[in-house]
Amino acid sequence: MSEKTVLFEKRGSIAVVTLNRPQSLNALSADLVGECLLTLHTLEHDDAVRVVVLTGAGRAFCAGGDLGSLDALTTADERRRFIAKAATITKLLAAMSKPVIAMVNGVAAGAGFNLAMACDLAYAASGVRFIQSFANVGLSPDCGGFYFLPKTVGLAKAKELMFTARPVEAAEAKDLGIVNDVFPPEELEAKVMAVAETIAAKAPLAIAMTKRAVNNYSATLDETLTFEEMATSMLLGTKDFQEGVRAFNEKRPPKFQGK
Repeated sequence: MSEKTVLFEKRGSIAVVTLNRPQSLNALSADLVGECLLTLHTLEHDDAVRVVVLTGAGRAFCAGGDLGSLDALTTADERRRFIAKAATITKLLAAMSKPVIAMVNGVAAGAGFNLAMACDLAYAASGVRFIQSFANVGLSPDCGGFYFLPKTVGLAKAKELMFTARPVEAAEAKDLGIVNDVFPPEELEAKVMAVAETIAAKAPLAIAMTKRAVNNYSATLDETLTFEEMATSMLLGTKDFQEGVRAFNEKRPPKFQGK
């Protein structure tokens, strides 16, 4: 039996998802894409999971599409189906009600770069490189690169990184807003898990509403205010709000149930 290309483990209310093709720098094969989609669907519907951490096995986060797999796609229909299925990972990362944190342990190239940006937060090990490598192999960005990169770094910088395919070191990635912070490799996991634990202790329904609103930052002011009215009025009726008020008055940490 072949080894799973995606692994996940639960650490309390945190699920750690690991892309597991280290011999291929966790490049996106058909098997990995399928297993990743199944894993994300499963975690979205698991109420015990409040935060998802996405990382890679070995020395890479994800090197993008598996070139061997891509080259084996012989018809236009096969190619479209594969790209569309890989893009669904991006959609799930962005649409999940739970926050997703990219723990970028190694190179993030091509689609791997874009999957990291599709996560809500991203933290990288020092020495990691981010590369919009598509132009090096005669391709244009996929998995949301055209959507996320200009919004993150600005139009001119996005064009530069896409046109030149130059590596972006972790420190520059932080300066550009691609990652939230950079840590020494030996500290990365502990630092990311600490962030995940902090978020997991918050009210899940409130976090889900917040993610939904912030991800819709192209909304008009009127649309945003309407959403806020709906979200806040709904959250005011939850048991978590009642618990938050009690905990505040009793000067203790709240224990949210997601209800």
